[in-house]
Amino acid sequence: MAAIMTLAEQLEALIARIKDQVPGLKSVVGMEDLDAAMETDALLPAAVVIFAGDYPDKPESGLNTFAGQRLTRYWSVIVVLELTSGPGEAMALVEAVNKAGIGWQPCRGIRFLAAAGTRFITKFDATRVVYECRFATMTTV
Repeated sequence: MAAIMTLAEQLEALIARIKDQVPGLKSVVGMEDLDAAMETDALLPAAVVIFAGDYPDKPESGLNTFAGQRLTRYWSVIVVLELTSGPGEAMALVEAVNKAGIGWQPCRGIRFLAAAGTRFITKFDATRVVYECRFATMTTV
């Protein structure tokens, strides 16, 4: 297991984990590469991994964070498929992404990822469908 990682390193580690564990995806990228993943069907089905935020475990009255504060960290994995793909392929990919994330620990100092919800988002551009798999983990500042 890796030593404590920066947020950017955790993102890269989650991208690498999904690439390794979900071979049915043709591309797995971070949010910065979303446009490239959406421009061509050659890269579909695709997953886009997004840092979705840190939220205080027990919100205090102030807006300041303090050393040792516990946070819930959220990650979203957006799965994009061609609309012509059958629902079986979509469900298999969503299940595989969940299996790759749930119970995985990115580094020391961060707890194992837990499921935080999966949902159908939309038909995109009348040619694609989009699903979201969310993960949560506890960390400290």
